[in-house]
Amino acid sequence: MPFANTIALWGISTASPAELLFVAIEALALLFFGGCTFYLWRLLAAASFLRKRLADLKPLHTPQISVFDAVDKYVPTDLPDRSHARFAILIPAHNEELLLADALKSLSSVNYPTDLFRIVVIADNCSDSTAKIAQEQGALVLERFNKELIGKGYALEWALNRLLTEELLDFSAVVVLDADTCVSSNILSSFNSSINMGNQVMQVRYEVLNVTESWRTKLMSCALSLAHIVKPLGREYLKLSDGLKGNGMCFTRSVVEMVPWSGDSITEDIEYTLRLCRAKIRISFLPDAAVWAQMPTSGTQAATQRSRWEGGRYQLLVHTAPRLLIEGLKTRSSILFDRAVELIIPPFAELFAVPFLMLVVSFSVVRYFGWQSALIFTLCWSVVLLMQAGYLFLGMWIAKVPSEVALSALYAPVYIVWKFALYAMMAIGRSAGGWNRTERHKT
Repeated sequence: MPFANTIALWGISTASPAELLFVAIEALALLFFGGCTFYLWRLLAAASFLRKRLADLKPLHTPQISVFDAVDKYVPTDLPDRSHARFAILIPAHNEELLLADALKSLSSVNYPTDLFRIVVIADNCSDSTAKIAQEQGALVLERFNKELIGKGYALEWALNRLLTEELLDFSAVVVLDADTCVSSNILSSFNSSINMGNQVMQVRYEVLNVTESWRTKLMSCALSLAHIVKPLGREYLKLSDGLKGNGMCFTRSVVEMVPWSGDSITEDIEYTLRLCRAKIRISFLPDAAVWAQMPTSGTQAATQRSRWEGGRYQLLVHTAPRLLIEGLKTRSSILFDRAVELIIPPFAELFAVPFLMLVVSFSVVRYFGWQSALIFTLCWSVVLLMQAGYLFLGMWIAKVPSEVALSALYAPVYIVWKFALYAMMAIGRSAGGWNRTERHKT
């Protein structure tokens, strides 16, 4: 009887084949996108409990200064040496003469004993003055020339192997930063405190340096506030594992010895995240420290970056996510299951655009065919979209996004159209988004 009542409620007991097909498609889509939305709300609710741990870290806006004023300069203490990790800070750099000096100046003012960290610049297939600039700033320079194994992942793999086998310097932990990055002055002390608490792999906040430069960078700041702050905060509260972002990450030496870095994928940071999770090594999120990096301002720059990111994500979605989901269910590992879900959930642009399209379709079917089932789907999609809007704005509140930046969400429709056009071009060109560095510019 309950099943019969359900059939009657949806108005499909005497439905035509066309309506049955409509119901099947809409129901499957609603199940997927509704499930994704509820999962994000779970992380959002968990993140709200840790909002107070978000330090207010803001860059100085004086052009000549590349350090941050959130934390005072280092003051020596009476703590024993064993409480201080020795850091090797790795910066992969391919023709980065434009911005590398600013990144190195930022690191020179970190709140940590200067004799306990060493900056290592990996000058990877450089044809400019990257290596010279790094040497002038006092960094250890490792020059690599390989025209076959091209990309940041291979450069890191090569450098880490050298550091571990050739004893070029003494270190107990490795920090990886991009060459266009500025850091909060407490980044090493934050990593050090986390290591002393027993954590082995850490990721700090990864934010936009040139937020106010264009509507694209403002919108990117909103998006990253959800991906790089809200979701990691929720996972930290739930004791799940954060994902590595490729910038602002730290590993103890024992971890990189036990689970070697590999550059075989254009999404090497995500691949390494999964290998660490399978080794039962949790990635901790540190909301009290941050890195800031430049984001694209033009359509050409954004297309280069987005093609690389989305191409790599598509490969993982097709080849990795299904097996990881099954593995998580079989082993009853909440961390592996969560990592699989993270790969499956679409980026927020698609997560909003497809339900909106389904809402339009359902409403049109109600108007022109009068199907009761379409009316129910119209109401359901409306609820999903309202939940997504709530996730967006509450998420930006949790991440403490300034109101003038949050208003850039109004540009989202323009971005969504641009992104789907990019997908079409990628599909026509059958591009998997191979490695191609985004062009830099002075902010």
